Amino acid sequence: MTVKRERVLAEVKARPRTERELLDRLGGGHHMKHKLRGLLRSMVRAGELEKSDRRFRLPRRDGLVVGTFTPGRGDEGTVVSEGGRAFHVKDGAGAQEGDRVLLLPTGNAETKRGEILEVQHDRRPHWIGIVQLDLAGGRVTPYRDSEEWAIPVTRKNLGRAREGDVVVVEPTRKPGRGGRIAGRVVEVLGRPGEPEPDFRAVVWHRRLPVEFPEDVLAEVESIPEPKSERGDGREDLRDRPFVTIDPASARDHDDAVWVEEGKGGGHRLWVAIADVAHFVPDGSALDREALRRGNSVYFPDRSIPMLPERLSGDLCSLRPDVDRYALVACMDVAGDGRVTGSRLLRALIRSRARLHYEEAAAAMSGAVPHADAEVDACLGRLARCARALAKRRVGAGAIDFDLPAAEIALDAKGMPTAITRASRTEAHHAIEEAMLAANRAVAETLLSEEVPTIFRVHEAPPEDDAQELRKVFETFGLMDGRGRGPLSPKQIAAAVRRVEGRPEERLVNLAALRAMQQARYDPECKGHFALAFRAYLHFTSPIRRYADLVVHRAVAACLKGGDAAERVRRRSHELAGVARRISWRERVAMNAERDMDALKKCAFMAPKVGEEFEGTVGSVARQGLYLTLDAHFVEGLIHVSTLPEWVEYDEGAHVLVARDSGRRYALGDRFRVLVEQVDPVKGWINFSIVEAL
Repeated sequence: MTVKRERVLAEVKARPRTERELLDRLGGGHHMKHKLRGLLRSMVRAGELEKSDRRFRLPRRDGLVVGTFTPGRGDEGTVVSEGGRAFHVKDGAGAQEGDRVLLLPTGNAETKRGEILEVQHDRRPHWIGIVQLDLAGGRVTPYRDSEEWAIPVTRKNLGRAREGDVVVVEPTRKPGRGGRIAGRVVEVLGRPGEPEPDFRAVVWHRRLPVEFPEDVLAEVESIPEPKSERGDGREDLRDRPFVTIDPASARDHDDAVWVEEGKGGGHRLWVAIADVAHFVPDGSALDREALRRGNSVYFPDRSIPMLPERLSGDLCSLRPDVDRYALVACMDVAGDGRVTGSRLLRALIRSRARLHYEEAAAAMSGAVPHADAEVDACLGRLARCARALAKRRVGAGAIDFDLPAAEIALDAKGMPTAITRASRTEAHHAIEEAMLAANRAVAETLLSEEVPTIFRVHEAPPEDDAQELRKVFETFGLMDGRGRGPLSPKQIAAAVRRVEGRPEERLVNLAALRAMQQARYDPECKGHFALAFRAYLHFTSPIRRYADLVVHRAVAACLKGGDAAERVRRRSHELAGVARRISWRERVAMNAERDMDALKKCAFMAPKVGEEFEGTVGSVARQGLYLTLDAHFVEGLIHVSTLPEWVEYDEGAHVLVARDSGRRYALGDRFRVLVEQVDPVKGWINFSIVEAL
């Protein structure tokens, strides 16, 4: 069996992979190992791949640099990239001699300065992982780690740790040339699947900052309460019945809406966002910590906020019947969904009601009217306005992917009790449309006023990926196959709509999503392909995203004009580095949230090993069938090794075909399956077929 470059590139495009992972994914045995290793080396030399932290990936497009750290005087040092470029750093961020680091270049071509974002090395003050006992004592294997390495621990240094315990390990022996680290268990956290051990493990693995520094806490405690007087150039909107609409479990409430009747059957849509920038001065300790974090991280049982609780849960929370500072986008929306005019303002508001989505949806449908007549009328207008906005947006070619999320219910101890498909009510869609309209209006205003800021950019798929996506569409009859030019948003959106309700719906949505470039932050407005917007940014969540905080400062400067706007323009050169940093922090948060969701699903399914369930195949891959259970919104793998016949993967048709009988295993197939294995370390849930349904 030969190893093809195209197959390797396809595998690492999904996510960085180790040599062992690639060997497994390509279906090769031990005899292929040396061929694969030689190919990987040649692809790295040719610039087709990068190797970072033992994983192979496509070359970076985010402007970040992977290199090796050498300490200098004090906290300073030098990072030499894999391509040989040297960058001076003022803060080593805890890196030691020879550590591999991720660096954000901050200087120009001559100065070559940088900031270390992450130390990508296992030489840390402590490790968190799972104990595996052996004759010599044991070893600790990190969560979610696909490499077969572990930290050896002698019997004496195991303490009270048992097989399978989640533990904290400190080093007892540093590695020499070709040597390995040894460790000592200093804390037993519990068992995999329990909330606290899982949280600590994900935080350690993703290097998430949890506690706020003392200077940040002192600064936030010194912030005075907002004044109820209008003053400060703010418009008094306290008589308007603004409402907040959020999930029942929401931890912050930083956006509120109000809709009134407009001209000619249209509406005037007001979107008020907590004025977080008023409380977080640029360059303050609060600001520096918010930039370091980049965003909040949300887990099913808790969150790691970007800003301390006094801001996120109090001063910047738009609570009912409490005066709060806000930045407001006011938009005139015609009956056909066109935004015919907009303005931005600084305001003082007083929210009338706090609703969760189900309450708002019931009022919108008329099933359970809200007790406050003004609020009830506002909700009806919001629903009509949102429907007009959505119709206009879809008509322009916006792509709405249908990839439902899992909703994880927890008991009082944080253990999962149910996993269901998250519902999407009319209220969800209405708030989404209102926020999209506000973000777009702010982007267009700042562009027209030439005030620099950070935009949300989503570019068209690369040509090769677009052609592969076209093949998927043609395979399932979603496109006629006559065109060969670039795919437009309208074409992709039409294909996604045509596949609704069909067995291949999930596969097509995933294929379209994977073909897309990753959305990112950028100081240059380059449009948003999936939304079909010429200009777009993030304005509506400054409590949880640093990008929105930057935008709020730009809006405030734009409204003040004069010297304030000019100061923002003079500092525009700083925005590129900020955009790259927060784009990276967003990816870190997303990976951490996926890790935790996988762990919660494993914790939920672990007691069900040996039980049988019915389900439907949602995607087919070389390694097997991915099946989602009917009873629980949980997906697992039916590995090809468990099938009764030898099968081959037909990539074009997206099916597995039995070599002897010709039986086809395809999308939409129904099976009764046995839960064979749940591995919280790797996040795996494995099924085997009991019978076809």
